[in-house]
Order: sequence, then C-alpha cells, then structure tokens
Amino acid sequence: MARESIGRGASARTHSGATVGSTSSVSIRVGSARRFRRGWLVVAAVVGLCVLPAVQANAAALSTVNWSVSSNQASATAVSYAYSFKTATAGTIKTITFAVSGAGLAGTPAIANSYGIPAGTVARSGQTITYTVTTPAAIAANIPIYLEFSGLTNTATIGAYTTSITTQTAAAATIDGPTTSNTVNMAATNTAVTVRVAKSLTFTIDTTAFELDMDPSLAALADQSQAVGLTVLTNANSGYTLTVADNAAGLQSAATGNPTIAKASTGKTTSVVWPGAPAFGYTVTATGATADTAFSASKYAGYTSAGEQIASRANATGGTADTITVTNRVAINYAVAATTFTDTITYTVTPNYS
Repeated sequence: MARESIGRGASARTHSGATVGSTSSVSIRVGSARRFRRGWLVVAAVVGLCVLPAVQANAAALSTVNWSVSSNQASATAVSYAYSFKTATAGTIKTITFAVSGAGLAGTPAIANSYGIPAGTVARSGQTITYTVTTPAAIAANIPIYLEFSGLTNTATIGAYTTSITTQTAAAATIDGPTTSNTVNMAATNTAVTVRVAKSLTFTIDTTAFELDMDPSLAALADQSQAVGLTVLTNANSGYTLTVADNAAGLQSAATGNPTIAKASTGKTTSVVWPGAPAFGYTVTATGATADTAFSASKYAGYTSAGEQIASRANATGGTADTITVTNRVAINYAVAATTFTDTITYTVTPNYS
C-alpha cells in the first residue's frame, strides 16, 4: 500500500513520484496522543475542569436606620427604645444586635412591638441588646423592620449616643451591618445649683489694754478684777475653739530682780477657788459658746505661755454672736514689791470649716 506523510514545508509525493502539492500542517496538543492513519488526523484530548469557590459579597449597610427613645433623660427608667430599618441583603435572619455606644445602659428589655420580622426573644448584655428570632425565616432585601424594646434604663452620663445595628444568620455570619443609627442626646433630669459661701469669722475684743492701780493698805485696792469681753461670729460648719496664753513670766516687773506676782495655779487643770493674795489668775464664763469646765464654780487658773482652750462651739454661731468673758483678778499684799508689773495676754480663735 502506498503511504502518505505530512510534514511542514515538505512535498508529498505519490509512489509514482508525481508532485501532489505543498501543504502546511498544524498539530494540536491538549494532553494528547497523536497518530496518523491513512487520510486521518486523530486527536485525543484530556480536558481539566477547574471549579472556583463562590465568593461571599461584603455585608451591606442597612438603610433608613432610625433610633428613638421614649425618654432621653439621663438615668430615666422604664424607657422604650424603638428601632426601624430596611434590609439590604436577602437572608435568613437569626439575630439582630443593637450595640449602644458609651456605657451605663441598664434594665431588662422586653419586646413591646415587632414588625417585618418573625417572633423572637430579647436580652441585654452590657451595651448590646440582642433580638433572637425563634424560627428564622428568609427575609428579602428592602424589607422594613421595626422593633421596640421596653424596660430599659438610660445611662447616667449626659451626652450624644448612637446604636450600631447588625443582622446575622444562625451561624453568626453577618448579613447586613453594622450600620450606625442617628444620634440620641441623653439630657440632665435636673438643674444643678451651686452656691458658694465664703468662710467667715468675726472676732472682737472690747479691752485691748487695762491698768490696775493697787494699794495693799486698802482692801478695795488690794484685790481687783478686770473683765475682758470677747465675741465670736462664724459660719464654720464645725464651730471653733478659743484659746488664751500669756508671756512665760506672767506678771513681771523690770525692777531689780524682776519680781513677779504668782499665778493662781499652774494652768486650768489645777484651777482653784480664788486663793487670795498674792495671786494673778482668770476665770471664764460664756453665752452661746461652752466654757471649759475647769472654770465652773468660779474657779480660777493661771495663764500658761503654751496656751489653753477656754471655750468652744461645735457648729456655726448663726446670726447671734457668742460672748465669752475672761475676768482677770489680781490680789496683793505687802509681800508684793512697789513697782509696775506687766503681762500680755493673747486670745486665739480657730474655726473648723469641715
């Protein structure tokens, strides 16, 4: 039998040597096996099928999202939160979450109204309210949904708040959202009134100096007293204390040897009924304030240089001044030198505004 061959750019000849013609051949290889038979070009091909995984579209934003509250007063209780929106993507909704911004949301929500979504339950955890559909059903795109929750307590913090809404499947895959709602302003429930009152104390003394001219030969001149009147007015919430002190030496003269007139006692803890000459001491009475018990029964004490509390009050005086009278008494005899004795007495009022 005669054989035929096909080659690029070659001549095909018959057994007789006659020229048939010039041809151009094309080979197609797709995982192929090629063989030639008389007058046939056989091509065997293996075709591979590549299947690409489906790509889920990004979650879309809900439309016409609106949030309203039945009361926007901070800390208000039994408040209803109403939400309305339209779906953007068809899907089987299992849960809708409402994440309120900020902090302080409280209360146990209940479903007051629901439209466009199958029946379900509601719960709150922190700032997030979750509506769970009991029997999920497919919801088409562009379906209006309205949910109203009662029993909520507003945050106590005044300010602007939003809610972020997300719809999800039973597998917790997001269908639409999160989409942020309009702003709701939580306002104060009262008017804060602040009145600042300055700390104030008025302290007066009616005698800034006195002189006693004494003579041991005359009883009226040998034992003399001088009262010093003090007044205190203060708005100190916890009142005040009044102390008194004198120079360390007491009544002392600048004469030779610096003679002194003895103190009636070493201080108020050793106060005594007037001891007689020679002595220098004081006693205290008070109206409004409370005089120290050391001076009860007209007892006298000697001044101390460190100072001692002689009267006090536990609250503000009000509009009427407290009066404290310090009565100084000196008694002499012929044992006291004929000279001039001096002393300085200091009174100190300490208010307590706490």
